[in-house]
Amino acid sequence: MTEDRTPGTTAVLGDPGLLAQIVEVSADAIFSEDLEGRVTSWNAAAERLYGVAARDMVGRSAGDLLPESTVEQLRSVRARALAGERVERFDTCHQRVDGHEVSVSVTVSPLTGPDGEVAGLATSVQDVSERVALTGELEQVHRTLEKQYAALGRSNRDLEQFAYVASHDLSEPLRAMTGFVQLLEKRYADVVDERGARYIFHVVDGAARMRTLIEDLLEYSRFLRADQTGCRVDTGAVARRVLAGLAVDDDGQPGGARVEVQDLPDVWSDKGSITALLNNLIGNALKFHRPEAPAHVVVSGSTSDGWVTLVVDDDGIGVAAEYRERVFAMFSRLHVREAYPGTGIGLAIVQQIAERSEGRAWVEQSPLGGSRFCVTLPAPPEPGTSSARTAALPDARATTTAAPTAALAGPGAAA
Repeated sequence: MTEDRTPGTTAVLGDPGLLAQIVEVSADAIFSEDLEGRVTSWNAAAERLYGVAARDMVGRSAGDLLPESTVEQLRSVRARALAGERVERFDTCHQRVDGHEVSVSVTVSPLTGPDGEVAGLATSVQDVSERVALTGELEQVHRTLEKQYAALGRSNRDLEQFAYVASHDLSEPLRAMTGFVQLLEKRYADVVDERGARYIFHVVDGAARMRTLIEDLLEYSRFLRADQTGCRVDTGAVARRVLAGLAVDDDGQPGGARVEVQDLPDVWSDKGSITALLNNLIGNALKFHRPEAPAHVVVSGSTSDGWVTLVVDDDGIGVAAEYRERVFAMFSRLHVREAYPGTGIGLAIVQQIAERSEGRAWVEQSPLGGSRFCVTLPAPPEPGTSSARTAALPDARATTTAAPTAALAGPGAAA
């Protein structure tokens, strides 16, 4: 017989009395049966679980613990255990003395006699009612979320289709209206008084603004419907093309403005999206400058943990803290049209491009004194790796605190 050498322990391993105590204090319900299925032992946990005292259960059939629907399962498990197989944790239902069903996880093991033959069965039962209830709740939540996700998908598809079709359908009558009003102005200029001419002007101006809104709505819907398959995009080259399109000359001077483009990391996106993103951000930075001075804009970028953060700093009029979420909403404008033209959809497109790639867009105070617009986008995957996003987005505060430094010389950069 082997002794336990643990200090302070004098119990002898294999002592039947010790083993009986272990069974008795176990948190799991444990009972044994003979070959005919009659209960031969019944521990305290079994009394608590089933509500039956050991004196009342010994000699009875274990089948009394089962609802009618699981009796056949008992027969199958008993047959396997009597054949010498240990049946590990399987979930089923047992029944308390008051008729209440309990969800349990059961292990049935064969007991062998001195001759090595199966002489009975030992059953260990764990109450898993709480786990089963939680699983049921999670499944219900999952089913609800699946339905909501499907409904949201349908809603988004309908919205995209509506935006595209409505924009096209609105364009044609708008062109016709504008054309006829202009024709009216041309043919009847000699009979239309000053008030009539002013009315015609307002109609033509309103139609022009409506056409711009429709074109911007079409642009937004294009990004809603765009294929999300990514590729490596040379962000620096895109920025230089954007500056050329904004009439920024080789010295970075659009109307006296100074634009600096630093070394920009490549991103994993598509050229059309990055062109639209930088066009909107740089265009806004140039537009919302202080009246008393030409704009100063710096475009920079950094990479951290598989994400690229593109940053556009300016020294313009800035965005007050209470409006920094609002500026990304569709058609949101913080200024009157006469002061700063536009429809207010450009930043909504920027946010849509970022979120489509699981990134984000935000605005904060710039070290230059104006606004700092930041966008996180996936970095290109390393050769031989997947493009799937596994890293968390970098902390916004950690990626945008450094002030902009020297510019990259070249087209659209400061001299």
